[in-house]
Amino acid sequence: MEKKLTAQGPKNRKSYTVTLPLDWVKVQGLDKSRKIDLQVVGAKVVLSAGGNSERVLINLNDYPHTVIKVLQGLYRQGVNEVKLEYKDSAQLTEVNRLLGRLMGYEIIEHTKDYIIIKDITKESSEDFDTVLRRIFLLALELTNSRETEQIASLDVTIKKLVNYDQRILVKQGHAEYQKVPFYFVLLDRLEKLADEYGWILASPLNREQRKQLMDINRATHKLYELYYKFNASDFDEYEYLTYQLRRKMRLKPQLDAFDLHAHNVARMLNTMYGTIFSLRHTGKTEA
Repeated sequence: MEKKLTAQGPKNRKSYTVTLPLDWVKVQGLDKSRKIDLQVVGAKVVLSAGGNSERVLINLNDYPHTVIKVLQGLYRQGVNEVKLEYKDSAQLTEVNRLLGRLMGYEIIEHTKDYIIIKDITKESSEDFDTVLRRIFLLALELTNSRETEQIASLDVTIKKLVNYDQRILVKQGHAEYQKVPFYFVLLDRLEKLADEYGWILASPLNREQRKQLMDINRATHKLYELYYKFNASDFDEYEYLTYQLRRKMRLKPQLDAFDLHAHNVARMLNTMYGTIFSLRHTGKTEA
């Protein structure tokens, strides 16, 4: 939809206004007494009828087994404040553990019946690329890790940074607005990739398994390289390599624990290569 700009104010301090689509205004129930949310995302201006709610109320008794998904989901959604009602103080132990994964979330009020968690930081879209590179580098470090404590520490840090970057995407968007879904998927896959590596590296490997892991590691390292310097030939070679690794393990008559997790890594890498293509290829569009 194209809209004409209307000039406002004196020549040396001129600004511009644009009318909103009437159908959209009616659907949102807007009038001159209402305010709308405006965000500048790269070369785009995004308008919405309302921002994120300031506080969400959750009763932990409704989610005795799934508090991790609830709290993490609210954080990624961009919610700024959460009131958690509880009856069993043991539930707070899990909440406190989870807060270590949610950068900026802190308990600001604590009573015998509820706690209030608030985001005390201000995310910036400028942080996104820096944090994404850090996630990539931590994932590469994980491929060479052998100590159990180091593996666990890297996994926790990756989860924390993935949560933060996904929150930025939801709240701030990205300069490449049309690619936000691909960035979100890439972050999700990086988190799950770290999980699979953690399970693989937690067990001793035989000679054949170590060889297979070396092939997988090569594909993981190349993924990082292609994100920052895309090359069509390397993309084609390694994307096909992940397909071959996945197919080879799937055709085995019997699969052990290593095979299952290695297959999952190859499958995720195969998907991530496709995502990298969508994000990084520079093919020209014909008129």
